[in-house]
Order: sequence, then structure tokens, then C-alpha cells
Amino acid sequence: MATSQKENTLILQMGKFKKDDIDDLRHGEGRIFKKIEYVLEQLQESGQLSENYQPIIVITKKKNEKDF
Repeated sequence: MATSQKENTLILQMGKFKKDDIDDLRHGEGRIFKKIEYVLEQLQESGQLSENYQPIIVITKKKNEKDF
């Protein structure tokens, strides 16, 4: 789920989520936000993060194809 690129860069690949969940994340709330908080806390507790880390969040959402 998490991959360190440089000492202070952390990339979180969060997978697929609904549009409403992504909108909530933009406002700093919701399901995705809580999941990110949990992952970052776990990494901090295990000592896998530097003190000045910079998280990069990647969310993939499947595009719906419309039939014409």
C-alpha cells in the first residue's frame, strides 16, 4: 500500500473509490481521509516515516463507459 521514494516522500495508492468519497477527501473528511490517517499513524508508530515526510495520495477510479 505504501512505498517510499525518497527520504521524505511517501506514495499511498488507495485504490478505487466513489466520487462522493473523493469529494469528502477534498474537504478533509470521510472514509478515505480516515483510512489515510490510520495508515500514516501505523507507519509513524513502526518508525518507517521520517519526521518531515510528504505524503502523495493516488486514487484510481474506474471510468464508466457509455454505450452510444
